[in-house]
Amino acid sequence: MVRLLGEVAALEAGHDERKKFLMNGLCALIDADYWVWALATKFVAGEQPVYTAMAADGFETDQFPKLLVAFEHPDIGFLTALPAREVAEKGTQITRLREDYDPDDYFPRCGASALFSNADVGAPLLTFRPIQKGCVSAIGVYRQFSSERFTTREAQIAHIILSEVHWLHEQGWPWSSAVQVPQLPLRCRLVLNLLLEGLLRKQIAEQMDISVHTVSGYVKQLYDYFQVNSHPELIAKFRSGDGGHSRVAESATL
Repeated sequence: MVRLLGEVAALEAGHDERKKFLMNGLCALIDADYWVWALATKFVAGEQPVYTAMAADGFETDQFPKLLVAFEHPDIGFLTALPAREVAEKGTQITRLREDYDPDDYFPRCGASALFSNADVGAPLLTFRPIQKGCVSAIGVYRQFSSERFTTREAQIAHIILSEVHWLHEQGWPWSSAVQVPQLPLRCRLVLNLLLEGLLRKQIAEQMDISVHTVSGYVKQLYDYFQVNSHPELIAKFRSGDGGHSRVAESATL
């Protein structure tokens, strides 16, 4: 753990590259297959969480879009209710296993379960850290759907490592664009995240099981909403981290 943190600190690379280096190193330590790091611009107990500005690795080409569809299932609001309440009450970083946030083992019976199975993504190890502008840095580390769940020891390793990189939680987010996302309808949010992953309209239509014409309507809404004229411009809005001028909040919780 110490070696990984030292290598990340010394790495002469940009913010995104450091995140990727850290997360891939963590996955190697705890034998994880995939990871996602996102900005939760809405993380309220009992409500559908809203994620954007995602970074991820380890997924096959069509696997991550399937996971994005699973993230938007209405049952996710119920499954994240306990950690959302805990983050709000404690105001500090937490790391939880599925048995912590789903003590009644509701997940296998919920509608989202089949979607996660379709994406081949199993029970996650989740870390949430409150940051500036009322947002939450949300990290999910995953194994394949049929794999063994993470252990308490592995959760402790992840928590220690991810607690020591407060600057990676606080910086690099496209605040001005991301904080507008919760106002979008659910389907628009899903199209947005699929567009940010580089999918074309035909691919998005296949993932969402809707027509290309319908996707084009959502795309037009998004272009108007974020005041852009093209797919590359939209991606730049969310990948630039406010032009590289994001700063660590003086009121950071940790």
